[in-house]
Amino acid sequence: MAQSSSFKLTLINNQSSDPAKVFELIKSEIVIGRDEGVDVVIPTPAVSRRHAKLSMEGNGYVIEDLGSSNGTFVNGERLRARKALNAGDEIKLGQAITLSYTAPATQESQKTAVRPAPAKPSQPAHLMQTMIGEEPVVRSGTALGPPRLVVTIAGEKQQTYTLTSQSLSIGRVEGNDIVIPSQIVSSRHARLDKVDGGYQVSVIPEAKNPMLFEGRPLEGPRVLRHGDLLRLGSLDPGTMVTISYEVPGEVTQETEQDVVFGEKALIQIGRDPSNDVVIASPNVSRFHAQVERVGQRYRVEDLRSSNGTFVNGERIEGSVWLKPDDTIRIGQHRLVMGKNQIVKYDDSNGLRVDAINLNKWVRKDLNILQNISVSFKPKEFIVVVGQSGGGKSTFVDAVAGYRPATPPSRVLVNDIDIYSHFDAVRNDIGFVPQKDIIHMELTVYQALDYAAQLRMPADTTAAERHNRVMGVLADLDLTHRKDVQISGLSGGQQKRVSIGVELITKPGLFFLDEPTSGLDPGTETALMQLMRRLADQGRTIILITHATKNVMLADKVIFLARGGYLAWFGPPDEALAYFDQYRSERDRRAGKIEFDEIYAILDDQSKGKAEEWANRYRQSKAYLDYVAMPLKDKMAPERAPTVRDPGKTYQKAANTKQVSSLRQFFILSARNIKILTRDKFALGLMLATAPLVSLLDVVLSLVMGRNPFSFNDGDMAQVLITTFLLTIYGIMVGGISQMREIVKEADIYKRERLVNLKILPYVMSKIWVAALLAFYQAAAYTIVHYLAFDMPGGALEFVQIYITMVLATLAGMMLGLFASALAPNASSAPLLVIMLMLPQIVLAGALIPVPGFISAPISARWAFEALIGITGPGSDVAADICWALPPDVRNAMTLEDKINNNCRCMGINMLEEENCDHPGIGKFAITLNSTTLPVEPAPLPPEPERPAEPENQSDNVAMADFFAQLKEYELQVEEYKRQVEAYQAERVVYETARAEIQVAVAPAEGVIRNFHNGVGFMYVNKEDSAAYIGKIVYTWSVQGLIVLILFVAILFLQKRKDVI
Repeated sequence: MAQSSSFKLTLINNQSSDPAKVFELIKSEIVIGRDEGVDVVIPTPAVSRRHAKLSMEGNGYVIEDLGSSNGTFVNGERLRARKALNAGDEIKLGQAITLSYTAPATQESQKTAVRPAPAKPSQPAHLMQTMIGEEPVVRSGTALGPPRLVVTIAGEKQQTYTLTSQSLSIGRVEGNDIVIPSQIVSSRHARLDKVDGGYQVSVIPEAKNPMLFEGRPLEGPRVLRHGDLLRLGSLDPGTMVTISYEVPGEVTQETEQDVVFGEKALIQIGRDPSNDVVIASPNVSRFHAQVERVGQRYRVEDLRSSNGTFVNGERIEGSVWLKPDDTIRIGQHRLVMGKNQIVKYDDSNGLRVDAINLNKWVRKDLNILQNISVSFKPKEFIVVVGQSGGGKSTFVDAVAGYRPATPPSRVLVNDIDIYSHFDAVRNDIGFVPQKDIIHMELTVYQALDYAAQLRMPADTTAAERHNRVMGVLADLDLTHRKDVQISGLSGGQQKRVSIGVELITKPGLFFLDEPTSGLDPGTETALMQLMRRLADQGRTIILITHATKNVMLADKVIFLARGGYLAWFGPPDEALAYFDQYRSERDRRAGKIEFDEIYAILDDQSKGKAEEWANRYRQSKAYLDYVAMPLKDKMAPERAPTVRDPGKTYQKAANTKQVSSLRQFFILSARNIKILTRDKFALGLMLATAPLVSLLDVVLSLVMGRNPFSFNDGDMAQVLITTFLLTIYGIMVGGISQMREIVKEADIYKRERLVNLKILPYVMSKIWVAALLAFYQAAAYTIVHYLAFDMPGGALEFVQIYITMVLATLAGMMLGLFASALAPNASSAPLLVIMLMLPQIVLAGALIPVPGFISAPISARWAFEALIGITGPGSDVAADICWALPPDVRNAMTLEDKINNNCRCMGINMLEEENCDHPGIGKFAITLNSTTLPVEPAPLPPEPERPAEPENQSDNVAMADFFAQLKEYELQVEEYKRQVEAYQAERVVYETARAEIQVAVAPAEGVIRNFHNGVGFMYVNKEDSAAYIGKIVYTWSVQGLIVLILFVAILFLQKRKDVI
């Protein structure tokens, strides 16, 4: 009933069996909204916090919209201004809430007619499946009047045509129903035919230029809907013709849609057609999430989706209970929880961006963004230009969330604070840096396909991925170039591929940093026209450029004055008029203002400083229309602080992703292999380097001989040289081959990291390919070395040397990757590699003795030590216990001591190969007649004693006896003389032989002593299996540890590069 004794509002809820709720209106001013502090509280997410206001005027109430998100409608007509209410009027808040207005009978009698409330179409409870992302369901109000076309020719005032006829023609010449006097419009260009539900547009075959919808030419008739935007013939900024189709009282396509449970207790959401709510978006998993009704409560559960389910901006793990007003975000779609319903919104047609009071303090006394506030509407193309030092890149990075502005600055994307909830909008943002984010070795299709594999959910089929890639190629006009290597494309086409990488996941918000830099004027214009088309297709695009030739293609332009001051934000044609007033009369007479002249005006200090330009803009009508009004409910009443708040910082968003690390590893590895195989010359050079370098061993063998390990002909110095060079081959070639692997794609890595790339699979994909090359290169080094030199040992030693070389080469490659991760740019990587390689040569212990604690971090030392142990030139020395004695004890030992103590590599024993197989020792035994120690002659007997003369020489008997003894004595003396002569001869022979042995042994011991003092710590007794195996395994383990440490260091360096 419309009659009543008082004013009332009755809440009609068609989706609940609860009785209608009645609000009695007793105040002169009544605010309706979701906020608990308003007069009429309607706790539904489709209703804004302060949605509408009723004011008593005269004998009734007047209603006005308070800037609500979903609008206020009276009898199907959207409120544009205050409107007096009549009894029986139907008030709709958005499209979900209906209120019936009741007035007292006195007011009813004064009215001659009451508009009946339109009937609400019923919907069966079981019809829950809604396809989002294809053709959105249009929920319109009642059309209040015929449709109309709004025609805008660049640089001229728009014209509005009301459509009433059954058929209308569009063309350039008189006689058409709608005349568009532009040279790009044909005499008869298109036709409008009335059909059920509105008008249908068709392009006449004779038309020379196409009619574009969402950036693509119309291929056939299209039924127009409210808000459709058509562009005729050209995207040239000076000739562009834009046609907008409007239906009074009808709302835009992207309004809310109700999700009704009906008798079901569980609603599944995902990309697969079998879901209850189907979201056909590349960011959404096949089975993404589900909402379950448990009694009177609801909970949402993420089904291990790739890109996550967010509730109120926070990513959920598992299930979460929902409260009224909670917002579920899945891809570019929102599900808002009401009391007994869920309202679904499609944000895929562009995102609204509100930047509020942006300041960027880089130090206490320097702010490079000066309190900037702007608002970008969905599907707008925004161009950011300005003076050098104006902070263009800083501003865009702040709006994109990559380098947040200083608190309390805020950036809202569809009312989500990206500084606090960046992960919720991460996949909705596309960012193309100034440098191309593509691998030049791949073809266009391959680059986009690998990007799709990395960014789209793991359950995306190959067919779905192919269709998406082909769709992007069509958007970029690159279908005919899809199999061309990117390096063979023009600069403009390469930039399009960079853009295509970002378009794979259909981002609603798109940032580009100087995409036209370095392009010729024609290519620049084509790229700007592409941006216009992409915006028309449903993206909000923000582009930085220095070139102003094509700024008229944009919906809005931002001029930043030096120091980060906002000098202008608004339509480009209004910008020309705004700055034209600051030109001299002479300049105005000389010609119309061009955008390039704005730079000169801002540079002219006599016309104002940067801060003055910012203040002038804040006082302009443009600021009121394009900043103040759109942000009136979001800007703080007081001005943002102009000093830095040291107590508040923004936390980096948690980059929690559920994309499989293993899957990313396989994709990245395949991409790396593809890049290697695409560059035939680089691949051939990489494969040929190891064998070519190994040929140096052949040269050395020709100079030194093939037998450096030979007992007779070898040389321990040559053994050390050839073995150490083998180690250096692997480490240096490995390091140099990998020194650009990471730094060359730094920009690609940063962008992919911002989307969903994990550090571990990225680094592992580099190491895995490096390991493959290490196995190949190590085989080349080992095989050629064995061919060049006569190596000791057998097959086991060959395998052990190969393993050692694999580890050494891999360690070198890890050093190269470490340098690549450390280098700020590609040109500095070689210098870093040199700095890392020189210690491998100098401090390995092969050239000069180095303390162990210094050589311990050097991988070359451990590879060299392993090779010395495996080849065994010091094996017998290590087995000789005499060399383990202190030097003073060794020096005091005689040849006999050395024999008695069984010294294998000391004394005479060392000159026999079976005792001491040390390179080159045999050459010292060549001059010896015998390698046995000579026997020392027996000592001489005592010299004969002369007989004593008798005391009585007159005693004949005594004298006769004396003479007999004397004769015998003389015979003994003669014999003794012969013995002395024989002894002296034997002694000479003995001394000569001993001297010969000393001459051979002393230098041989000197050789062993020199090498033992230098590299003796590398010797190991191969006859002692436990010691030998322990030594080799230990050296391999240390090499592995060095590789692991470098791996962790690379991960750390890559992590430090994170922006978010």
